[in-house]
Amino acid sequence: MLPAAVALLAAGCAPFLVEPGEVPASDCPGAEPVTHAVYLIGDAGAPRLASDGSSRLVDPVLASLAEQVEDSAEALGPDAVAVLFLGDNLYPKGLVPPDQRDRRRGERVLDAQIAAAGPASAYFTAGNHDWNEGEEDGWSHILEQRRYLASKGPRVAMVPPGGCTGPERVDVGEYLRLVFIDPIAFFHLEEQPAQHRERCPADRDSAERHLALSEEFDHPEGRHVVLATHHPLITAGPHGGHYTWKQHLFPLTDFVPWLWLPLPVVGSLYPLSRQLGVTETDVTSRYYEDYVFAIYRAATARAPMLVAAGHEHSLQVHRDLLGMYYAVSGAGSAGKVNRVEAMPTALMAEARPGYMRLALHADGALGLEVFAVEKELPLGLEILATAARTEPQPIYRACLAEGPLPERRGWR
Repeated sequence: MLPAAVALLAAGCAPFLVEPGEVPASDCPGAEPVTHAVYLIGDAGAPRLASDGSSRLVDPVLASLAEQVEDSAEALGPDAVAVLFLGDNLYPKGLVPPDQRDRRRGERVLDAQIAAAGPASAYFTAGNHDWNEGEEDGWSHILEQRRYLASKGPRVAMVPPGGCTGPERVDVGEYLRLVFIDPIAFFHLEEQPAQHRERCPADRDSAERHLALSEEFDHPEGRHVVLATHHPLITAGPHGGHYTWKQHLFPLTDFVPWLWLPLPVVGSLYPLSRQLGVTETDVTSRYYEDYVFAIYRAATARAPMLVAAGHEHSLQVHRDLLGMYYAVSGAGSAGKVNRVEAMPTALMAEARPGYMRLALHADGALGLEVFAVEKELPLGLEILATAARTEPQPIYRACLAEGPLPERRGWR
């Protein structure tokens, strides 16, 4: 499996968890001032909502993000700030049709994320829960989310348009390009081509779309390319097949952290089945492997320089031997944070709620910052949660590029 192979080729032995004292003061020391900021947050589809039905932001992660975005917009201008919502924007099954009971709650969840983006541009990409885990009504759910987000004004967009494969590009400043794809849409195009093309006429077939992605990577036009998608190529969490003796002996703790009920032998069925690829949303499954191989086949020596994804409910940064970075920012819902395990490619990995920020500098340098947020207080203490909110804790900083994309080709 390619992710495992890449892991074995990891460069160096960077620390797995970064201690507070080890966080650098700046992402790219000596670089020119920051001109643009791009926030990365995934799996934010289960936020705390105000109990009085209002639109107040009471969720700690989204409220913290809103404050950071506002600060960036004031410093750089709203046109220089973007927020990427990296899929699973609405749990558990995406946005249902207007006549169904959960519709209003779904709209409030999406509205909370839009509110957190404030004056910035908000780009939503789809995750497996937005597709209702591939169920028969998943197509209608993703189209509902597409229509709803399209009604929210010019600063809100679903990219690619809900249900479509991509690639879709968004240029940020002079030196950064975001390329969006939806892996689930590729499978839908193969399985339901006629239905798919009604809403996504540009998606002729998967081979042509993969070629278009390769073209995006092959012609970056002097920009750092960030691939934005829901599913990570590398992950140190459960979706990556990482299980320890704890999951074999106490498998229920993966679902209820305090449920330390020993289930020897029988308990091993759960982690072993996940490692064997029974779950299609795991890196170990055949469908997921096909997706990962397709990305690596399309990649070039210079692009993408970063794959930004969610899916895993934690904060992770990886780098492989070829110099490609991987940001897993799927901890947007504080109540869904999941564990991480040691992995050779991991520059950092923490099971904490939060988000990340890309900082583009005037000289083309590109920095990455990871922020952790305090978990929410018990239900009913929303006022205390708002009053006690503190600044997010920066837990990792790195300089992904010290200047513009080099013109030469070759190894990174």
